[in-house]
Amino acid sequence: MSKPRVAIYDFTDCEGCEVEIISLRERLLALEKRIDIINWRLGQERAEFGPFDITIIEGTPITQHEIDLLKSLRENSKTLIALGACAALAGIPAIVKKEEREKWYKKIYGEKYKPRGLDAMPLSAYVKVDFLLHGCPVNGDEVVRIAEELLSGKKPAYRGYSVCFECKQANNPCRIIDKKPCLGPITQGGCGAICISGGSPCYGCFGLHQEASIEALLIILNNLTNPQEIERYFTMFLRQTDEYQNIIKPRLKNKK
Repeated sequence: MSKPRVAIYDFTDCEGCEVEIISLRERLLALEKRIDIINWRLGQERAEFGPFDITIIEGTPITQHEIDLLKSLRENSKTLIALGACAALAGIPAIVKKEEREKWYKKIYGEKYKPRGLDAMPLSAYVKVDFLLHGCPVNGDEVVRIAEELLSGKKPAYRGYSVCFECKQANNPCRIIDKKPCLGPITQGGCGAICISGGSPCYGCFGLHQEASIEALLIILNNLTNPQEIERYFTMFLRQTDEYQNIIKPRLKNKK
């Protein structure tokens, strides 16, 4: 049987998720024996064009060129995977609101700068995405797990638990119990609770858990801090999600 033809592309991003793939080292080499990576700008000079069996995309399509390329890749790919928070959620680029972009362009780059960026949206705003591989950056173990499931002919599955489960495994004290804000209860597991283990809160870069009790967490957070601080937590990675726009944002607005 021929090996699956794989392409790895990147749009507006820091390339941290691709670096995480390269950091797999021996495990990446083992995967490469089972696939044919025919286009990967960061990892090799080879640059063949589609059609592709699997296309993996890191980053947010911010320019019209990136949006057009994304649509072309979707048409020429059997399976399209969003790699990391920028691709899956719009991530850090989406912290800046569309209405404020022109102001910040001028402030940072000067009055003469002609911006090409339109808005920061996840891949799913433009095309169908078959799987969201979350994280900022992605977790190497998750990359290998998803790759192996795809290669065995299975449909990849999301983790059926929240970050709280992994916090308990790591013997971390619960931030919520300690009256500190955290999005761990509604965030999909798979990161190993790395941020909380390092002393930081969870900001939801692994996306919302499929059975997330968002309204229940909002009630708890409202008893811990003010609406402005709660908004800062949710807009770090989740501003462009339907849940933020339709559930979280209206409730925070009513609290201000």
